[in-house]
Amino acid sequence: MSTITINVPAQVKAPRGAVLAGVWFSGLLNWLQSASQSRVQRRLQASRVADANQVRQYAQEVMGRDRRFAADLLAAADRHELG
Repeated sequence: MSTITINVPAQVKAPRGAVLAGVWFSGLLNWLQSASQSRVQRRLQASRVADANQVRQYAQEVMGRDRRFAADLLAAADRHELG
């Protein structure tokens, strides 16, 4: 007959405040991610507005020669600005 010895380690308790610290850190990471996303969205919107303004300026220059093309450019600038 043979015997098997099984070692059962003692349960380790979580340090005091570990759960609270984890919740706080998770909240901090979520806040940083949302702040980063909003910054990216603002930059994209600013870039779209700048591009649309350049196209509008070009449309104003072309307006005297070809009104239909200028109207198409203005409509495209509006669509581009909206995303």
